[in-house]
Amino acid sequence: MNKKSKISLVILATLSTTLLLGCGGDKIIVGSETNANPISSQKPVLNVYIENSGSMDGYMCEGSQLKDAVFDYVSDLSIYSDTTKLNYINNKIIPYKGNLELYIKTMTPATFQKAGGNHSNSDLGEMLKMVLQEMSDTSVSIFISDCILDLPVSNSQKFLNTCQISIKNTINEGRSRIPNLGIEIIKMMSDFNGNYYYPNGGIEKLKDVKRPYYIWIFGDSNMLAKLNSEVSVNELGNFGFEDIVSYSPKVAEPYDIQNRALTSTTINSKKGDYYATIRVDFRSTLQPETVIQNLSNYTFNNQSIIIEDIKPITAQGSPYTHFVNIVIPKGVNIAEDNLILKAPQMPNWVFESNDENGKNVNDNLNKTTGIKYLIEGVADAYKKDNILTSLKFTVKRK
Repeated sequence: MNKKSKISLVILATLSTTLLLGCGGDKIIVGSETNANPISSQKPVLNVYIENSGSMDGYMCEGSQLKDAVFDYVSDLSIYSDTTKLNYINNKIIPYKGNLELYIKTMTPATFQKAGGNHSNSDLGEMLKMVLQEMSDTSVSIFISDCILDLPVSNSQKFLNTCQISIKNTINEGRSRIPNLGIEIIKMMSDFNGNYYYPNGGIEKLKDVKRPYYIWIFGDSNMLAKLNSEVSVNELGNFGFEDIVSYSPKVAEPYDIQNRALTSTTINSKKGDYYATIRVDFRSTLQPETVIQNLSNYTFNNQSIIIEDIKPITAQGSPYTHFVNIVIPKGVNIAEDNLILKAPQMPNWVFESNDENGKNVNDNLNKTTGIKYLIEGVADAYKKDNILTSLKFTVKRK
């Protein structure tokens, strides 16, 4: 064999190997890398604030779901908290000295007024600022309010826009002190018997209706993740739970990647395709299942990789919360990639819950004046956090 023939054979062999790798070999080895912060095991100080302005009086009726929801939820959270501090709030914070049961049982329009502060009207932006200013990175705060904005008779749109900016600034100030600050906003429904106050000063008596109110939860996202795993917001389903929207900074989540049988990081091909499973703990993202299981919220750097489905892990004791089943198709040659969970768009329920002018309550019983602007203010403070988490994995041909 002459020298030229030998060179040709070497080149041919090299090309054959390259084509084989490019089209996918019989096996690949997958690996993951993570620097995840563990879910916090520290017991936080739990601060509870219920707005006691006049618009909240109607929720204090007999059999109110609001009172049952707060009693049940705070009771459960208190088990996993170091201390629980109860307060009323309007233009100032008013500590309550009794226990949780008395706090709930004695909740009436009369006790609300007796508690003090400005019972006539309140500034939601100022209340949220007070709640956040009282926080540290070892505390969790719960704020309960109907969140109705007191619109002026004129220039209401300017007022709403200003309120949105004010909320954004308040949240940004909170994040500057607590960098890992997470926020959950829960819409609830409750029986309501009381007065509705119109922007022009008019009052309408509402009887035997249901009206929305909101539970805001603030805290370090790893601390909130721990509380959520112990006391799921789904438990509020018995007390008028409607929906939730959550915000957190980008977090590093624990995860691994293996074959579908979860027995090895070596994956055999099936007709050239590679079927892998990522196990991940999504808790610190604070997102509900509607977000976690929505495939449109995910992306790979290599768009040829396919997410088949995302399923909750139901096995007790698992350090992970979800299976993410992926396929690396035949012919896709990658060395590494990232599975990215993007921050979702504002959920439709926020827009559907918004009453723009507060002028006709009977046609908008399930809506709240200006709630969209409050929540959009929070969203604006997290606008740069467009990625919730990123899972990097490597692929080697074997």
